[in-house]
Amino acid sequence: MLDSHFSTIDTDMAISMSFVRRAQKMSFSKLGEKISGLNCSTLRRYMQQSYPCVRPIHVVAAMSWIMMVPMTSFYYALRVREHYRGMDDRAIEALYCVGRLPSQQFDLYLEMVANLMDSEARSHFKAFQTKLLTETVPSSCYDDLLPPKVLDINEFAIDYYRSISITVRQFRQDNNIPIDVIARVLGLTGYQYRVLEDVNKIRDFSVAIGFRIKVGFELHSHVNFTSKMQLFPQFHQLRQHQHIRDTLIVESFRLLNADSKNLASDLLASLSSYYTKSETSDGE
Repeated sequence: MLDSHFSTIDTDMAISMSFVRRAQKMSFSKLGEKISGLNCSTLRRYMQQSYPCVRPIHVVAAMSWIMMVPMTSFYYALRVREHYRGMDDRAIEALYCVGRLPSQQFDLYLEMVANLMDSEARSHFKAFQTKLLTETVPSSCYDDLLPPKVLDINEFAIDYYRSISITVRQFRQDNNIPIDVIARVLGLTGYQYRVLEDVNKIRDFSVAIGFRIKVGFELHSHVNFTSKMQLFPQFHQLRQHQHIRDTLIVESFRLLNADSKNLASDLLASLSSYYTKSETSDGE
């Protein structure tokens, strides 16, 4: 079932990353300036459907940080209307830019959206927001978690796969999962899985492993697998914040009537446009 479900994952990632790049009006040259160790031609190929090779999970993760969108946004891009029910196309496109909103502006936006709700819905949303923040609020400040001006993809890969090695082994041991079972869920051979668990062996793995472990073991999130990153701990902390933002926006739109959704969509699009104007495409 997992094999068929994720049979087109690399093509899906190509389409999704390209969609987000365009939504943010970010040119390939601008994207290339933000990452070292990966040239623009390779980035282009990763975003082309026809490119037959896998999209390494660390590259997709790096792109999600540079573009300030959750990794799940790439997965949901092709199923976006299902995930973000109630949002029109303009709001969905703006949502891929909302990661650039500073904390104060994001909180203000949510407050304005809440004021568009009726009293019962507003009370529900406030209770939902309070509960979520009480349970999951990170200790770090969102505004301090921007990616480096230039992200070294090789250093990022080493840190990323090291964290996965540690956390996936811990996950397997804590849940008494046989190696052959977890390897099968991840779509790996036994040997490949052992390499994944080996902190001394750094090897590229397909983006599919992240989504397969989440779906295969019915996990609410796979954020914890980056919790052991040492060189770039901000990446893991950012993913926690992104999960909170995404959850709050989806819930807030669910509680709005049709007219209010249009107003909230327009507001989100305007704010997102303002904070992404510096990333204007240079014609690519």
